[in-house]
Amino acid sequence: MKIYYDMFMKKNLKNKLQLLVIFLIMGLAFSIPFGYHYTRHFFSAAVILWIFAVDKDDLIYILKHKIVIILIALVSLHFLSLLWSDDLHMGLSYSRKMLTYIVLPVIVFSSIIKKGQLQYIITAFVFGMFVNEIISYLIYFDLYQTEYSKIYRYPVGFMYHVPYSVLVAFSALLILYQAKYLENKYLKIIYIMFFMTMTTNLVISSGRTGYVVYFGSMLILLFSFYKLSVKNFLQLLLFPTIVFFVGYKLNAGVQARIEATLRATNKLHGDANYNSSLGARLASYEIVYDIFKQPENSFLYGIGVGDMKEAISKSVEKSKIIDEYFIHTHNSYLDVFLETGITGLILLILFFYYMLGVTIKDKNIMFIKQLAISVIFISMFADRMFHLKNFMFFISLFTAIILAQELNEKKDKLA
Repeated sequence: MKIYYDMFMKKNLKNKLQLLVIFLIMGLAFSIPFGYHYTRHFFSAAVILWIFAVDKDDLIYILKHKIVIILIALVSLHFLSLLWSDDLHMGLSYSRKMLTYIVLPVIVFSSIIKKGQLQYIITAFVFGMFVNEIISYLIYFDLYQTEYSKIYRYPVGFMYHVPYSVLVAFSALLILYQAKYLENKYLKIIYIMFFMTMTTNLVISSGRTGYVVYFGSMLILLFSFYKLSVKNFLQLLLFPTIVFFVGYKLNAGVQARIEATLRATNKLHGDANYNSSLGARLASYEIVYDIFKQPENSFLYGIGVGDMKEAISKSVEKSKIIDEYFIHTHNSYLDVFLETGITGLILLILFFYYMLGVTIKDKNIMFIKQLAISVIFISMFADRMFHLKNFMFFISLFTAIILAQELNEKKDKLA
C-alpha cells in the first residue's frame, strides 16, 4: 500500500515522522471500541511526534477554524466555571478530560492528516469494530468472556454498552453506504453480509440509544444526503428495518428490554412514574428546571462544572420525582446547560451548526460528515456522551477527519 511505501522510501525525516503519527492515529482509530486505556497511549505517542512533524501553516489554519475556536471557547468556559464551583476536584477532572480527549485531538489530528490518508484511518476504525463484533458474538454464545462482560453481563467486550451501540450503528450505516457504490459484486456481497451481522450485533448489544441513533440517522440521511426515491428508501430504510426486526425476534433479552421501555412509557402516561431508564431521562428536564429556579443558580453561566452531582441530588431529594440513584441528566445537552448555562449550550449548538457548514467535495467524506454529525447529535440526547472518554475520542477523530478533508481540498484548489 502507498502509505507503507511512503514510510520506507521517503528520506525526509519530517515526512517520516508525519507518517508515524498517521500510523498512531490508525492505531487509535482501531482501538476506540476497545476502550480509552488503549486510545490514550496511542494519542500520547502521537502528540510527541506531532510536535516535530506538524506543518506550521496547517496548524495555524486549524487554530483559526471556527469549529476549533468554538471547542476552545467551550472548554475554557468549563475551566472558568470552576470559579463558582464548590467541588473543584470533580470540576477540574472533567474540564481536563474535555481538553485532553476532544480539543487537543481535534487540533492534532486535523493539522497532520494529509490527502489520501483519511481512508486508512477510517478503515482502521471499521476493522476495530469488526474485531469487537466477533468478540461480541463469542460473548453472546458463551464462548468467550472479558472482564467487562463478566461484570456487566452485556455481550460487549470492552466498553459501556450504550456508546458501543452508537458506534455499531455508525459502522453499520457506513458499511451500507460503501456497499451501495461497490462495483465488485463479490465484495459487495461481503459488505452486505457485514452490514447484516453488524445490525444484528446492534440488536443483541441491548443499547436502545443505538437503536434510536440507527433509525434516526437513516431518516436524516434519506432526506439530507440521498436523492429521495423508492430505490433509496428501500435500500436505506426498509432493508435495514427487516434485518433489525429479524434480529429482534430471535433475541428474547432484547424483546424484554423493548417491552420494558413500552411499560415505562405507559407508566409515564398513566401515573407519571419516572422510575425507569426512560423515565429518568424525562425527569432530567424537570430536575434541571427546578435547579435553575433556585436564586443562587445562574441561567446564563450555569451552576459550575463541579457541582452537577450535588445539585441533582438535592433536587431529587426535595422533589421525590424519582427513587433511582441519580447523579447526571443522561443528556449531554442538559449536562452542558446545567454546568455552564445557556452560554455553554449555545456554544455546543454552534459546534454542530458550523460542522454542517463545512464544505467538502469528496462524496465519501461528505457522507461520513453527514453520518457522524447525525450520530453524535442524536446520541447526545440519550446519554452523557460528552463525558465518556472513548466516545469523546470518536467525536474528536471524526471531527478532525472532516476538518482535515476541508483543509486538503483547499490546498488542492490553490495548487
